[in-house]
Amino acid sequence: MSKSHSFHSGLFIKKTKDYDQVKRSGQRVQGPLFNLMFCENQVPQSRVGIVVGRRFGKAVVRNRGKRIFRELVRAIQGELIKGYDIVIFLKRPVLEKKYQIVQENWKVALHRIGVLRPNSTQSCPEPFSG
Repeated sequence: MSKSHSFHSGLFIKKTKDYDQVKRSGQRVQGPLFNLMFCENQVPQSRVGIVVGRRFGKAVVRNRGKRIFRELVRAIQGELIKGYDIVIFLKRPVLEKKYQIVQENWKVALHRIGVLRPNSTQSCPEPFSG
């Protein structure tokens, strides 16, 4: 296992019970590219789970969506406020947008739910442009 992989190992939700906890007690935020659910957790860091259903497309397409969001999560991991579980439900239009637009929507959504440090976004753009 590479050093970079182990560094990010606690960043993502892996267990079904953790996903279920967020679905049961979390709050929902909807957008054109993805929906989010989030709740406080009992671990000392924030974690992110990515959900892509079969309706999204074949395995290659689903995996591409997950790769995009894993990269977005890794890019902002230092800017997340500790103590939250966030679950992302991807929508098909996310694959049609440029990476910068998806990244902007991601940061706006995190800022909107209050899990992104305030100084990490210089000027907060309009919510969920796409």
